[in-house]
Amino acid sequence: MTTNAPSDIRNVALIGHKGAGKTSLAEAMLFVAKATPKLGKVDDKSSVLDDSAEEKDHAASLEASVAYLHWNGKKVNVVDTPGEGSFLAETRLALGAVDAAVLVVSGKDGVQPITERVFGWARGQGLPIVVVVTKVDAENAQPDDVVAEIKARLKAPLAVMEHHVGEGLDYQGIITLRTKKAWIGKPEAPNAIAAGAVPADLASVLETGRGRLVDDVAGTTDELTEKYLTEGDLTQEELDQGLRDAVREGKIVPVYFASGTRPSGVAALLDGIVELIPPPTAHPTWKGTVPGGKVGSTPAAAERPSSIDAPTAVFVFKTSIDPHAGRTSFARVLSGTLKADSSLLNASTGNAERVGKLFNIVGKDAKAIDEAKAGDIVALAKLKSTLSGQTLSDEKHAFLFTAPELPPSLFSRGVKFEGKGAEDKVSSALYKLTEEDPGLTVSIEETTRELVVSGLGSLHLEITVERIRRRVGIDCRLGAPHIAYKETITKRVTGVEGKHKKQTGGHGQFGVCYIDMEPMPRGEGFLFEDAVVGGAIPRQFIPSVEKGIVKSMAKGFLAGFPLVDLKVRLYDGKYHDVDSSDAAFQMAGSKAFKAAAAQAGAVLLEPVVKMQVVAPSVATGDVIGDINSRRGRILGTDTVEDQTIVNAYVPLSEVLEYESKLKSMTQGKGTFSMSVDHLAICPPMVQDKVIKDSGFKVTEEED
Repeated sequence: MTTNAPSDIRNVALIGHKGAGKTSLAEAMLFVAKATPKLGKVDDKSSVLDDSAEEKDHAASLEASVAYLHWNGKKVNVVDTPGEGSFLAETRLALGAVDAAVLVVSGKDGVQPITERVFGWARGQGLPIVVVVTKVDAENAQPDDVVAEIKARLKAPLAVMEHHVGEGLDYQGIITLRTKKAWIGKPEAPNAIAAGAVPADLASVLETGRGRLVDDVAGTTDELTEKYLTEGDLTQEELDQGLRDAVREGKIVPVYFASGTRPSGVAALLDGIVELIPPPTAHPTWKGTVPGGKVGSTPAAAERPSSIDAPTAVFVFKTSIDPHAGRTSFARVLSGTLKADSSLLNASTGNAERVGKLFNIVGKDAKAIDEAKAGDIVALAKLKSTLSGQTLSDEKHAFLFTAPELPPSLFSRGVKFEGKGAEDKVSSALYKLTEEDPGLTVSIEETTRELVVSGLGSLHLEITVERIRRRVGIDCRLGAPHIAYKETITKRVTGVEGKHKKQTGGHGQFGVCYIDMEPMPRGEGFLFEDAVVGGAIPRQFIPSVEKGIVKSMAKGFLAGFPLVDLKVRLYDGKYHDVDSSDAAFQMAGSKAFKAAAAQAGAVLLEPVVKMQVVAPSVATGDVIGDINSRRGRILGTDTVEDQTIVNAYVPLSEVLEYESKLKSMTQGKGTFSMSVDHLAICPPMVQDKVIKDSGFKVTEEED
């Protein structure tokens, strides 16, 4: 199969709120471009992209899907991303692998909480963005109002690229303002993509709309502004080049209209993608580090150009494990040329990785290729150990790409199951799922030995359990929620002794240390200061004291949660020439820490989420009252037409079952999103209850 030149590739991620029509749009793009033989639909479970059993059951994208198509001589790699808040880790990584984002907004529902969140991510990464208003043919669609809302809510420099002929049930098609082409009447299909003539009665509408577009583009540079003011217009070439430059620089966000189910507006959108979105050759230099170096040292910053002449580097952003086909990894070639049957270094782990076959994939259809050049997105078969978010690179020119930071886990729950041998099967299946799902983590609670699964939302954990049931046939369920509390101290204490002394037959154990301990600002972590002078503690045992303290911090003091944000100063100690050892000073450090924590006003910290609730304005009072009852703090409200947006800080423990409550308050019309924002000290009554429920007791160290 012919290898695509970087200049002939376009990489886009479809992003947006769940239900906005991303997958339907992607299916229409594939169908119209002849990449699939028929139009896949989410509603009748024939979607090529949402093909897992869970996605079909929930009629929603629960993981990123990758496909490709060819249009006007260009290869377009399309990454369809989840818009459900529980699965945004996949969306976050996908944005690190593309050159532009296509923000999909429903023409019925407008801007929703996840719309704003993913738009912010794309803007933060400096990605060019295209907006597509979908469902323009749906009943009650109001695409013009949605465009106004996008402009107001997202503060985006929009430029409308099309005139939609009709809307809702009266929708007929679109006219492009840039190229003066029309697709009106019948749906688009592989053999029906040719544009027709613009109807005479819409000629004036076309010229008016095109004039606004020219005005938007002319305002992006001084040179175009001067040309526009002098001559009153721009040539087609100036308009196109001006748009390309403005889109690349984020000065303009083009707006298109489309229906994925009809389909309509798809050919014009594909024209816009290949003609206006920058190729990989225009991608800014990739930022990263040089892996390796001394343990504990800061890795050296590095850059890698998006060029085939640079050493090979590959970013794996998606992993899929099929019971029959095995592991498939989807990767962006950052630089150089990736060849089948080659060996690379996993720069994230330091391990060697053998790259087997390479494929271009659409659904179940895979076409083998010999190599992929910088800028392409391809599938890699059966990587042994490389996970999503990791980098493969040339061993002699190692490069570790700085991947987008993933949103932290919000929800944790125990996994309950019964049956002989079930624990090993469930545990194995869960850990395998973490290799596929970057937002999922699994741990074992030390005190109860309970298997705990953590994710981005309650739906995330419920679907994880569904997958386990399907894969291993064991009926498991979720236990009570686990909140990721932390502990810290509030007072400074000085001169605390930690002594470990034990005499047995032969060598004894002896170590004494003296520490001061004080709180640090929230988020500062842990700082250990070595202030020992005169050899009171031999140099080789000072790290032992720190290690003992760190171990005790991890085990907790009040309720078994890790301690954070504190400083320990080790300033004195005693040792014995024969009986002192690493183990003895670890014990001394641990004992000193526990003694200090007992005096330092230890408190519990609870995670606080920043929440955005969008609800009908008539329900605003109920929503605010409910948030206040949950110990929330209202940050402010905004009103957009008949909806109110409420922003607030709320303790995570108070909103674990918020979705059902919001639906009942708003007759199912309210939506919300949230992300962990900070840690705050628990009120005494809450702290006492958490400590009591934990059953935790500080244990004496084993001698």
